[in-house]
Amino acid sequence: MKLPEKFISCDWGTTNFRLRLIDTESLKILSEHSTDMGIKKCFQEFNAQSKLTQDQFFTEYLKNQIKILDSAISNDSCIVASGMLSSSIGMHELDYANMPLAFNGKGVISKYISFDDMPDLLLVSGAKTNADVMRGEEIQAIGLSVELSKYDKGVLLLPGTHCKHITFEAGVFKDFTTYMTGELFDTISKHTILSASLHPTAWDVSFQDMFLKGVKKGLSEQQMQSLFSIRANTLINQVSGEQNFYFLSGLMIGGELASLKDKNETIFLAASGIHGVLYKLALESFLPAEQIVCFEEQILEKALLTGQQQILRTYAE
Repeated sequence: MKLPEKFISCDWGTTNFRLRLIDTESLKILSEHSTDMGIKKCFQEFNAQSKLTQDQFFTEYLKNQIKILDSAISNDSCIVASGMLSSSIGMHELDYANMPLAFNGKGVISKYISFDDMPDLLLVSGAKTNADVMRGEEIQAIGLSVELSKYDKGVLLLPGTHCKHITFEAGVFKDFTTYMTGELFDTISKHTILSASLHPTAWDVSFQDMFLKGVKKGLSEQQMQSLFSIRANTLINQVSGEQNFYFLSGLMIGGELASLKDKNETIFLAASGIHGVLYKLALESFLPAEQIVCFEEQILEKALLTGQQQILRTYAE
């Protein structure tokens, strides 16, 4: 396969869909289009009809969105899709690649699918160990590998709904662990008795002490005995729902980061926005500053595109 001058980055997650037309060499974004038609919703709509097969249904949606992205896109371009599109509820299921994985993406499973009426598709698999799986985060990690290669070894943190801690050494991603921090926080804060004691609100430095109090409890692996204290603090001590919200956040993040307490290698934080603020605070509460590297916003914004570019180059070799 010849390396195209442009490629279409397909970022099709569980709850959102995004296409970006990319200049392959510079990674400049030429046009962009997004919808709320995530993989989960698209799969539900597929199941609600019987006319098209699963791959036909997803292909039809993808083709229509490409026309909206740029009606002048030629079939000489290529779509690069990583993440959930290669899952059992996506277009075409691919097996997971086995860890370890090289920084250059060799070892990632991919499938090239040709079409007559839209650009061809390079579908990329996820990765697995004997005990864990991921789809999409490995491409972000590959996209950050240029920065990671400046260090011999370390742990890459990718916060989110299902947070990933990926260990690497000597240019190879060796292992990873998934933490359901985001999903558990959402479930506890919305669907338990504690919901009445929690009030979501924008971050303010005035919540820092309460957040770090939660982090300390989490690091000490006291999550289970600390959860109900949120309810008690509301009833007995009149602690506000806003304070409780960030205490719970600290509790969950601290529990996730407890495994890093005895680590000597560098910890790399790949998070922006509120995740970047809170995880950085939590890490700094128990690790020396020189052991923490926080990626800049512009590097994070291009991580997925850089990873997809690398996979495209590796496939074209």
